[in-house]
Amino acid sequence: MTPKDYRLETIVRLTALALAAVGFALRLYALGSESLWFDELLQLDIAQGSLATFLPELRHYAAAPLDYIISHFWIGLGRGDVWVRLPAVILGTLTLPLAYQLGRQLLGPSMGLLLMALLAFSPFHLRYSQETRPYALVVLGVTLTAYALWQLRRTGRWQYIIPLQIGVLIFSLAHLFATVIFAPLLVFITADWLVPRPRNHGAMTLLALLGTGTVALIILLAMGWASAFYYSTREFGKAVVEPEKFTVEAAEKPNQGAGPRVGWTLIQEDILGPLGAGDSATSLWLFNGIAGLGLFYLLVEGRYRLSLLLVLWLSLPIVLIVAFLVFRGTFFASRYIIATLPAYLILLTAGLLALPRWLRCAQPRWLPFGAFLLLAGLVWADLTGELQQLYREHTNEDWRLVALFLRQNAGPNDAIMAVNTEFTLNWYYPPATVAANTFDTLEAIQNTVAQADRSWVILSFFSTFLEDDFLKIRAWLSEQGAIQLTLDPIITVYYLGPNVPPPQLLEEIRSFALPPDHALYASLARENRRDPAVARRYYELAIEIAPDEETRAAYRAALELLVR
Repeated sequence: MTPKDYRLETIVRLTALALAAVGFALRLYALGSESLWFDELLQLDIAQGSLATFLPELRHYAAAPLDYIISHFWIGLGRGDVWVRLPAVILGTLTLPLAYQLGRQLLGPSMGLLLMALLAFSPFHLRYSQETRPYALVVLGVTLTAYALWQLRRTGRWQYIIPLQIGVLIFSLAHLFATVIFAPLLVFITADWLVPRPRNHGAMTLLALLGTGTVALIILLAMGWASAFYYSTREFGKAVVEPEKFTVEAAEKPNQGAGPRVGWTLIQEDILGPLGAGDSATSLWLFNGIAGLGLFYLLVEGRYRLSLLLVLWLSLPIVLIVAFLVFRGTFFASRYIIATLPAYLILLTAGLLALPRWLRCAQPRWLPFGAFLLLAGLVWADLTGELQQLYREHTNEDWRLVALFLRQNAGPNDAIMAVNTEFTLNWYYPPATVAANTFDTLEAIQNTVAQADRSWVILSFFSTFLEDDFLKIRAWLSEQGAIQLTLDPIITVYYLGPNVPPPQLLEEIRSFALPPDHALYASLARENRRDPAVARRYYELAIEIAPDEETRAAYRAALELLVR
C-alpha cells in the first residue's frame, strides 16, 4: 500500500468511525422521552418470567425467541425505560459498520460510506433502534447475512460460512417474517449457479445457504413450531393455487379480519414512505426516483447479478408478507418489511453517485461534485425533517403515566384491573400483577369490585378488541357512577367503589396527587360539571398546559359553556 493509499484508507476509517458515533448518538437521543408502548410491554412482561416458562409459550404469540432471551437477561440488570431499550440502540449501531462493509464489497469504499450514512440517518431504522422489539436485530442479521453470502459467492472461501450462519440465526430467531428473506436469496443464488460465470462458486454458496437455513429451522422446530409451520405453509400454498381464497369474506379467513387493503395507499404510506423519508409526494418522488436511477446505473454498468439480488431482496419479501396477511386476514405494519431496508438504501446509494460518475468527464470540472451535492442536499433535507418529526411527535400510549398515577393514589386494598392489557401494569406497576386475560369479562370485574374498598378499571383502545364484553364493561361502569379519568387519548381510568356515590368519589379525587396532564384536568372538569367552581378550576389548569392552540381553544369553549 502506497503512502497515498494509506492516508486515504485512514480517512475512510475515521469517517466510518465518526458516522458510527453519530448514529449511536441519534439512537440514544430522547430514548426515554416516551413511555414503553403495548408491544414493548408485552415483550418485557413475557421476558421477565423464567426461560423454562416463556420459551415454550412464545409460539402462542407468534414470536421468535432471540430478542426475548436478550431482554430476559438484560432486565436482570435494570428496569428503567432507557435501560430496557438500550440493546436495540446497540444492535442498531452495530449494523452501521456492517452496512459499510456490505456497501464497500458491492460498490466500493465511497459507496460503503454513503450507505452507512443513509442507514445512520434512516428514520425507519432509527425508530426501531429505539424500541424493545426485535426489528433492529432483524436488520443486523440480514445485513450480516447479505455481506457473508456475497463474499462467499465471490471468493469461495469457507471462512464466510461462520458469519453467514450467525446472520441467518440472528434474523431467523428474531422475527418470523424475517425468514422470508430466504426466498430472494435462494432465487438469486440458484440463478447465479445456473448461469455460469468465471470462478462461479454458486453451488457452494447454495449449499451453504441451505445448510445454515436448515440449522435455524431445526431450532425453531425444536421449540414447537412444527405444527404451526406445517399448517400455515399448507394453507397458504393452497391459497396460491386457488387465488379465490384471498378474496373470501373476512369471517371466513383464519384470523377473521379483512387483512391489508392492497392498493396505492398501502404502497405509498406503509411501504415506500417508511423505507424513505415519509409519504409526502415530494419525498416519494425524490427517494424512489433516486433509487430507480440507482437500479438503472447498475444495469448500465453491467452489474446484472447485483441488480437481480437487490430487486428480489426488495420486492419478493414484501409481496409474500402482504399476500400472507391478506390470506390470514391480519393487519399489516411497516415494521414487518424492515428486512428489505438495506436493499432499498443500496439502490439509493447507487443513485446518489450515478449522476456524478456519469458527469465526471464533463466541463466545468466541478459539475459532478455539484450534482452530488444537489442530490445529497435534497435527501438530507428530507431525512432531517423526518427525524425532527420522529423526535417531536409522541405516538406511544402513556402507560408510564398511568402507573405513576396509580402508584401515587391507589390504596393497599384497592383493586386494579387493566382490561385486556394486564401485562402493561405487570411491568410498570408490579403490585397489580395478574395473569393475562384475568379481567376480560364483566363478571370478573364485578366480582373484584365487590371485594375491594376502591377499584381502578383501566380501559384502552386494546380493550375494544373484546368487542361485546368491552361494551358491557363500559356500560356497567357508567351505571355504577364510576369517575372517568383520562390519562391518555386512548386510555381511561375508571375510579369506583361498591355503593359509593359519585360525589364522594369526586371529593376523594380532589385530594389525589394529579400529574400535570391537560387531558386529565379536562376529564375531571367534565366529571365535576355539577360543581361549576371546581369544574372551572380544572378547565383553567387544562388551558394553562394545553399542548397547542387548537386544544386550548376547545377547552376555552367548554369553559364558556360551563359559565353559561
